[in-house]
Amino acid sequence: MKEIEKYPLDEIKVKDEYSPYKRYEDIPGGKKVFIDIPNMYNIELTCYNLIPGLSILIDDSEIKDKLSDRDDILEYDNPEDYLIINYIIEGQCRLEVVPDKYMFLKDKDINLYIKGSNTCFFSYLGKTKVFHILINRKQFNESEANYHNEYKIMISELFEQITEENNILFKSPENITKIITELFEFKSKRNISQRMYFQLKTLELLLELFEYEIRDEKMYLRTYTDAQIRVVRTIKNSLSRNIASYISLDTLSVSYGINLTTLKNCFRDMYGKPLYTWYKEYKFYRAQELIKNTDYPISKIANMIGYKSSSKFAQAFKKEMGVLPSSYRKKKK
Repeated sequence: MKEIEKYPLDEIKVKDEYSPYKRYEDIPGGKKVFIDIPNMYNIELTCYNLIPGLSILIDDSEIKDKLSDRDDILEYDNPEDYLIINYIIEGQCRLEVVPDKYMFLKDKDINLYIKGSNTCFFSYLGKTKVFHILINRKQFNESEANYHNEYKIMISELFEQITEENNILFKSPENITKIITELFEFKSKRNISQRMYFQLKTLELLLELFEYEIRDEKMYLRTYTDAQIRVVRTIKNSLSRNIASYISLDTLSVSYGINLTTLKNCFRDMYGKPLYTWYKEYKFYRAQELIKNTDYPISKIANMIGYKSSSKFAQAFKKEMGVLPSSYRKKKK
């Protein structure tokens, strides 16, 4: 078996405009692509071209400025020939389902679409890890490789299903999650072993999707406008800077001009937990940092995160962390 080609990476091609910011690294069976644009993108793509027309890409990124597939860093010669399968491993992504209406995707969500006909835009913000499968129908069917006809039929029918639905989103069933977990856990120092294993597991995953009733498994999520999302992000940032304060949800709703129910739902969907759960956890995270990294008295730290009574703070800290603040400081010295 030939080793993976030198650059470019077959159908995984980085747009020329990102060339000044990219570098490559060889890994067993594939390549890594790093794209680092200060204050915008810190992207690590692990790429494997498995067989002609079938590639996988592991996207491990820290996005400081929203990155959308509307302005994808990759280029596609014939986008209408590409089926994209996205599996969210960790973090959160955003899907524009219609203009200015967004859903939030979380871990174990699957999103499938045809690149050239997709009108819904998939975007990242923050720390995310996404597993992508890229299928080039034309390249797959026209390859000189002796694929079984069943593979070509399977790929053709998957394209037909996704073309009919345009964009499909559903929660991953256990068998697909298991395959992806096994794929990530396999490590080999031999290039051939790594690529062959990925080939087998990816084809197994496609078979499971082929057997799965995709049309019946669409997931309907709440949608939000860009303005609502920006308000909720502003509220979170404001609370992060003012950890000593206590502001009711009603007050936040009125102050920022956002419906109370929308505020609650949007915050949960964006950050994976209720606003006050997040705020409480964040306060104690900051308390940990202050106890560990400063010599401030415990009473002052209590006051800095909104507790007037240091004894009540100590009780609450022990309930959250399992130890008293003073004991936590001694352990970290």
